[in-house]
Amino acid sequence: MTDWQRLEQVIKWTGLSTNAFATGIGLKRSENLYQIKRGNNRISKNLAELIVRRYGAVNRAWLLTGEGEMLDEAVGGAGVAAGGLSANAAAGGSGGTGRGMIPYYNMDAVRFVGERPAGCVPAYYLQVPGFGDCDFAAAVTGEAMAPEVPPGAVVAVKEVDPTGPVLPGEIYLVVTAEFALMRYVRLDRRVAEGLWLVAAAGSEIEPVGVRRERIVRLYLVKGIVIRKVL
Repeated sequence: MTDWQRLEQVIKWTGLSTNAFATGIGLKRSENLYQIKRGNNRISKNLAELIVRRYGAVNRAWLLTGEGEMLDEAVGGAGVAAGGLSANAAAGGSGGTGRGMIPYYNMDAVRFVGERPAGCVPAYYLQVPGFGDCDFAAAVTGEAMAPEVPPGAVVAVKEVDPTGPVLPGEIYLVVTAEFALMRYVRLDRRVAEGLWLVAAAGSEIEPVGVRRERIVRLYLVKGIVIRKVL
């Protein structure tokens, strides 16, 4: 796999355009990436560092050499639990595959629950103490929930009944026929069965109102893992 093929794989994983990806990692000009595409440059250590700093789940060694996997398999063991973990994360349990093993999918979490791609298999399995009874884990590439869920963090989630009780103030992945979002969920007291989907404090993203009957799938974020960048 060439340097560009590896870089392109990461860009596709984030769901961004090449230009947006370049801006997101702090490059002033996307031309630096296009030079790699043309075969004129290779992925430098500085570029790899920018990518890993922004998307902590990406394997720096793989970016530079092609050895190993795109996403760091140590993300579960080497990570630290985010301070804003759901209280449910301490409940324990057997996890998605028994003994706390959680299937990890090599896709953005919001994109995964929105598309539910047929035939998608786990890239590997994570074992994170305390994240029991989770259906799957996936990385986050968007910024709507930063700093609690920064780009590169991995979320472990559990599918719940869309018509059942919700925990106001917790983070959910919400899927309707029109959109898929990761947001805090708050009750809309002015509308029967209404919810507000709210981005992190300080975000300029406007809250989204939704009625419960429009939700087709609902996932509670039970755990957040942030990979340490050395």
